[in-house]
Amino acid sequence: MITLALSKGRIFEETLPLLAAAGIEVLEDPEKSRKLILPTNQPDLRVVLV
Repeated sequence: MITLALSKGRIFEETLPLLAAAGIEVLEDPEKSRKLILPTNQPDLRVVLV
């Protein structure tokens, strides 16, 4: 399992298009979820908001 740590806010928002270009989508909306560990469409990758 690979964990990608991203800071909340501007860096996270700027990183989402880059992840999408690589075929990686965050499955939960961090604005609506209180979770800090977000799953992705890749079973071996998760995103941690720091």
